[in-house]
Amino acid sequence: MSKTTRFRFSASAIERLSCPDGTKAVEVSDADGVSGLRLAVTRSSKTFWFRFVLAGTKGAIRLGTFPALSVPDARKLALTYRAQVEQGIDPRHKEEKIDLTLGEFAQAYLAYSRQHKRSHADDASKLRCWLLPAFSHLKLKDLRRRHVEAYLTELRKTHSPASVNRHLTLLSAMGRRAVALDYVERSWCAGIDRLKEDNKRQVALTPEQAGRLLAALETDQNTIAASAIALLLLTGVRLREATTARVEDVNLGQRLWFLPKAKTGARHIHLNDAAVAILERQASMAQGSGWLFPGRDPSKPLGDVRSTFFRALAKAGLPPMRRHDLRHSFASLAVSAGRSLYDVQALLGHASPNMTTRYAHLDNQTLRAASQTVADVVEKARAELVQQQSDLACEASKMALYSEPNLQGE
Repeated sequence: MSKTTRFRFSASAIERLSCPDGTKAVEVSDADGVSGLRLAVTRSSKTFWFRFVLAGTKGAIRLGTFPALSVPDARKLALTYRAQVEQGIDPRHKEEKIDLTLGEFAQAYLAYSRQHKRSHADDASKLRCWLLPAFSHLKLKDLRRRHVEAYLTELRKTHSPASVNRHLTLLSAMGRRAVALDYVERSWCAGIDRLKEDNKRQVALTPEQAGRLLAALETDQNTIAASAIALLLLTGVRLREATTARVEDVNLGQRLWFLPKAKTGARHIHLNDAAVAILERQASMAQGSGWLFPGRDPSKPLGDVRSTFFRALAKAGLPPMRRHDLRHSFASLAVSAGRSLYDVQALLGHASPNMTTRYAHLDNQTLRAASQTVADVVEKARAELVQQQSDLACEASKMALYSEPNLQGE
């Protein structure tokens, strides 16, 4: 396809267009449409442009990408700009100037986040508590990489590398969205490296400690939050997966709990006796709200369980730990009971076995037993060989003894 290719634009024809191998981009024009309407085709996008010549000077205006901008709408825009060129007016001077602050853009981004991201509640929290106080006054066009790096450096004084990276992830997503909407030409996070996270730091409860924690939770004043926390330890699910559980997602007869929005995709949890008892009790207490763990407002799910968790830890005489460490404890206890890493991977819903192998070191006794199994097999084979050699030597000795008188007689 050459740059002078002309054909009548239609949705089906444009969908069939592709950028030839070895070519970065090609441009085609609408044979039966408005003069100057072009379509630039690359490997990743198809963009409408209006190209014109005014007073001997070439100009161009980006109209939008296909299929977000339809062929009829592209023709209408191009016709409007063509009329201005015919009147001697440069249509570029008539383009709307968008000059939003990050605070104004954040509202539009949150609307987008609610529609497309499971983590929209976390996005809203980070924006409200951290990002908007730091950046809301800045114009999008004035926000630079140096501003973001200064913010992340200050945040690192009080937050872990993983938490800092979560803030960078949100700022990067907002930057990409601003670029997609043509508010800025380049993301303010371009080129910023993520911090190295120490994912090996884990706290795992022993069976005795786990028992103390469950006993403390059973007597806590906030029974709903305490039950949710106990479920984390007994099933290894993530906090949000537990607090947003719906009554209809649990089949107590089959002892299955369906997680439609798990981190790695929808999956089923196989319930043990203790987990069944908790979910059975919560289902009977749901009272039509639909949530297994309703919040203060029954129409909404349970919110933060931090206070209940720390209160139970103190009552059980346990050191401070993260709520996610209950998931680590579930994995550790499973390995300690002799379950394979394959079993633990399935129980935790890990997409990759690489995430599960970090639990292998949590139970040295099981690993030593596995190593001893190999030694026992080898030792048994060695002992059998030694015994066989000893038996052969003994048999040979007997035969030599019996044949000695015959030799003397001869």
